[in-house]
Amino acid sequence: MDVEVDLVPDQPNIKGVSVGVMSTNGLFTAFPNSLEEIDADNHTVKVYVRTFMSMENIWAGVRLETGCSIAPLEEAPEFGGFEDFSQPGLYRVTAASGATADWTVSIEQDPAMPDISCLANFWSGDGVKCLDVTYPSYSPSTVTAEKVDCNLVTITTNFWDDANAPMVLELELGETDATTFVGSVTLLNDVNFSSWGYDMTYKAGAAGYYDLNTFELTFDAVMEGYQPSYPLVFYKE
Repeated sequence: MDVEVDLVPDQPNIKGVSVGVMSTNGLFTAFPNSLEEIDADNHTVKVYVRTFMSMENIWAGVRLETGCSIAPLEEAPEFGGFEDFSQPGLYRVTAASGATADWTVSIEQDPAMPDISCLANFWSGDGVKCLDVTYPSYSPSTVTAEKVDCNLVTITTNFWDDANAPMVLELELGETDATTFVGSVTLLNDVNFSSWGYDMTYKAGAAGYYDLNTFELTFDAVMEGYQPSYPLVFYKE
């Protein structure tokens, strides 16, 4: 049976670029883009990616107009894998009609990304919030966070948002893993407090982790007096 085709796709265009990480089981997690400029007239794409990962080893994929294919030119990196996208690449997009256009694709780390040389800045100063992971409705409404130095921060808040259960967390932020951008958190002192008839203690020692991909600090020190683990998440609005 012959099928008549009245219109063959004739637009050799790039519709979008995704940048992120691909897990070993094939699940893709995209980093947020703070900029995606697609100029179909001049055949250019410019993307700013909000991640601390190096563009020298990043996973990128491309979304094309229906029926199109894409091929790298001048040794540009391939889409669909971990490649070096630290320099703009030139690509030829071919439409189903045979029409072609050469596109320049630029992928950059967002220049407005904060400086990670001083970790305490992420969880100190104004705007720090706390989420009670177990009972979100009991999340503290008041958080005071002060930077001691770039690896030490003191966070003062009320457990279960109870004014009679103040706690002061002296936290040390460990070195950031250069691949995952995750680091350890250590509680430097035992923290004792009482609320709703429970006498509780967060024990000094390993106390969770921070994640610079999400800008969250998950505080999860060993607890006594209520349950073995009671995590809190600190983040900055």
